[in-house]
Amino acid sequence: MKLRFNKIKLNFFLDIGLLIAFVVDMEYRFTGLRLHELIGLAFTIIFALHILLHWDWIWSVTKTLFRKLLQESRLNYLLNWLLFLDALMLVVSGLIISRTLGLNLQGVGRNLPWQQWHILSAELSLVIIALHVGMHWKWIATFGKKYLLTLPKFGAPRREEVHGA
Repeated sequence: MKLRFNKIKLNFFLDIGLLIAFVVDMEYRFTGLRLHELIGLAFTIIFALHILLHWDWIWSVTKTLFRKLLQESRLNYLLNWLLFLDALMLVVSGLIISRTLGLNLQGVGRNLPWQQWHILSAELSLVIIALHVGMHWKWIATFGKKYLLTLPKFGAPRREEVHGA
């Protein structure tokens, strides 16, 4: 039996995982600091996988950015770069200020306001992610309906299904 790889389905469920991790992680008083930092690490790994799965799109749009390209694609590209840079700041600052992961990076850039940058980048990501979801809402609705709202069919159809009885 050969397993089929459904990239769209994987992307859809990774995106749901990213969204859930992000929403839960935004309120560290709910999760506690240790779980907040662990969810942040999981988010980082899933986000990196998300980028790898979209690498073909990133590369193709990068090559054609200043040529014939739809304005919506340019805006999406710019928004994705803003999200990437914001997520990078969120991850780097989170690792530096981490107190439960045992990384001991607090001495890095000792005089820099890493805690404030971490909070600011988290708040900025709310806006960017909302715009990102808005730009992709058709895709989300289409595949949400396909993967979340339909029940799988098992086995052969019953006789009344075939003959309409």
